[in-house]
Amino acid sequence: MALQDFKPPTLIEMNKHERRLYDAIVTKIRNVAIGDDFQEFELLTRLRRGRMMRLRQCLSYAKLLGTAVFEYNEDLVGNDLTLRDSIKHYDELERPAKLEKAVELISQLREQGEKVVVWSNFIETLKLLKETLSKAGHRAELIFGATPTEAGNEGPELSREEIIRGFVSSPGSVDVLIANPAACAESVSLHKSCSHAIYYDLSYNCAQYLQSLDRIHRVGGSETKVSHYHFLQYADTFDQDILGNVLRKADNMAAIIDEECPVYSLDMFSDDDELSAYDRLFRQSR
Repeated sequence: MALQDFKPPTLIEMNKHERRLYDAIVTKIRNVAIGDDFQEFELLTRLRRGRMMRLRQCLSYAKLLGTAVFEYNEDLVGNDLTLRDSIKHYDELERPAKLEKAVELISQLREQGEKVVVWSNFIETLKLLKETLSKAGHRAELIFGATPTEAGNEGPELSREEIIRGFVSSPGSVDVLIANPAACAESVSLHKSCSHAIYYDLSYNCAQYLQSLDRIHRVGGSETKVSHYHFLQYADTFDQDILGNVLRKADNMAAIIDEECPVYSLDMFSDDDELSAYDRLFRQSR
């Protein structure tokens, strides 16, 4: 059986501006959460989801705080013009510390001749990764929801099938595959050409996490092949809560399978983990 090597999370200190934005958002959410008990249920559900999305955006790419979130328009920045300017001009102020670490790690792996898949849940982060890695001299390509399929591709950009062929071929035309788990976590086999996956950011969706793990790992594969998983985490943030959640649910599911126990009440594929995390982090601490 192929082996899996889960690296200890790489803890990264946020750069100046992203730390300031993250701390401000966390403080604001803690303040507005005081009024949660007075909100109508459906509205509160939208608020909780939106607030958690803003937190996850901070943990990926601070500039995302300036984008719209579906069914959520709460202002967590307020009248602080310095915060607004930091979001608007973020790219001029700094690069995310997580991006710098990702480029460093990918460069090290490429020097060893390794191909790498990088997972992120945000489209603008995916684009930032591709742009930065390409400028660093890596042959990087991106797959997300808008990437055309081969059958319907009439434009100049590569289709997802062409990208995958370029990645799995040896040596191939693609060395770094950047992907969104929602678009590329199922039915794509990369294990014959790639042994390293980097998790740039995570969601609370355990199903997508498990599917992404399986892209470079196959039960019954070579006994000498090890699949390596690297987790980039901002220190002293909710990054650790998200990773802990998906790892716990993954372990619970593995235990059920090992015991051949037909009990599926854990509901590992539910998206309620995000709402539960919000209550645990912001409501029970009051």
